[in-house]
Amino acid sequence: MAQQPHVEISPTELPTPVMEPPPARRRQPPRPGLITTPEEKPEGGVFGTPGPDTGWALRILSTADLPDDNPRLRQILAALMSARAAHFGRAPVPEDLQVALTLAGFGHTRSEGLEERRQRWIVAAAHERSPGRAAVADVGGDLFLDNTHADLKSRG
Repeated sequence: MAQQPHVEISPTELPTPVMEPPPARRRQPPRPGLITTPEEKPEGGVFGTPGPDTGWALRILSTADLPDDNPRLRQILAALMSARAAHFGRAPVPEDLQVALTLAGFGHTRSEGLEERRQRWIVAAAHERSPGRAAVADVGGDLFLDNTHADLKSRG
């Protein structure tokens, strides 16, 4: 309702402007957890070493002719392939499968020790949250991460 022309209003009775909060600041980055630069990529600890598209290992395994069609063995091979590929900062490639098969005892020479290790990995994979984690830890970094398939074959 409008003010009556003959009624005087004191300054204390005038409406006061309401203070509004300022507009929200923009988030940096726009979404929590969004990686915008290579320096922000988490590494080590619980993050491990993430690699690009490690799911490609499953694609390579689906087209490969494996000597044993055990589903747990496929999970172990995928973990070994992904760990090796992530170490190099790339997606898994067929050479990673060859290295993983050699480490699992399916190389050109068969040894009883490698077959026992493979069976130990398969049993452990049933109880692991991420199947193949024990295999990656058992193999260690120096043995398979920095060697090519030809290097491993020459070692015997």
